[in-house]
Amino acid sequence: APSLRNLDDDMLLKFDSKGKFLLQIGGRSVSKGNADPKTVHQSADVFVWPKTNEAFVADGYGNRRVIVFDADTGAFKRQWGAFGNTPIDVVPAPRGGGAGGGAAAAGGGARGGGGGAAGPTDIEGLGSGQFGGPVHAVKVSNDGLVYVADRPNRRVQVFTPEGKYVTQVFINREGPSPQSAAGLAFSPDTQQQFVYVADYGNSHIAVLERKSLQLLYQFGQRSEKPGDFQGLHHLAIDSKGNLYTGEVAPGARAQRFVYKGLANALPPNAIPAAAPAQSQRTFPAPGQARGGYPPWTSTMARPYQQTPNWPRHGDIKPAAAIR
Repeated sequence: APSLRNLDDDMLLKFDSKGKFLLQIGGRSVSKGNADPKTVHQSADVFVWPKTNEAFVADGYGNRRVIVFDADTGAFKRQWGAFGNTPIDVVPAPRGGGAGGGAAAAGGGARGGGGGAAGPTDIEGLGSGQFGGPVHAVKVSNDGLVYVADRPNRRVQVFTPEGKYVTQVFINREGPSPQSAAGLAFSPDTQQQFVYVADYGNSHIAVLERKSLQLLYQFGQRSEKPGDFQGLHHLAIDSKGNLYTGEVAPGARAQRFVYKGLANALPPNAIPAAAPAQSQRTFPAPGQARGGYPPWTSTMARPYQQTPNWPRHGDIKPAAAIR
């Protein structure tokens, strides 16, 4: 994480279960950027895949990549950026909706700089051709897929262990916060049927069917109440399916959610997938009474279709009048 003393945690440390120091990768403030195979730069998450004994690193707050090391020796194996592109240090300014190839592969459509900075909200297209900062979580499934939480780009991207891009899903892309996908956890069944995504900015946990990446429901909102979140950062799951969450400021707490089993109905605190979860709207639908006022029904053909009629930035020439 970023240091308060202007020093960077450009290292990974390995200990055994008794706390004995075993291995160090990198060092203090020594990173040379995204092309450096020997260090990390403010990395955010590490996952060791038992099948290959490799450490997959979400790197991170300073860099914009996934980097893989041998978990015993620390030897560099490989690295990649969004869509499998080569990660770069300076993400260019946005120039329209990016895509997995073409302009995006060259950095076009980038959203989000280092240290968590975010650019203009991107709600269409495939998104940036580069990871934003931070690349916040990485997990490898039992069937050999690498899931990466690209927080400022509001998405989870999926790769093969070699770094080949497979697919992606956006998490509350049109939500009020530009920082959503932060933490990842799989359900403990052999098939890992579900993936849980911690939405840092919008204070939700999104529950998805893992293989299809279909959003099933979400729960939580921004408040200090038990079961809600303020600064939801990472999450983990145990062998029984119990979910553990960690919040940074202002929440600054850990919570435990007890697994109650599968059911045909959503839990009582669920936000259905079709609901506008990102806005947490609570007002009644058209035709229902609201706040003492009589019911109303819109006569507009498309009451929720907004048609801009005000000159946009760049449409007004110098000395022109708005009529």
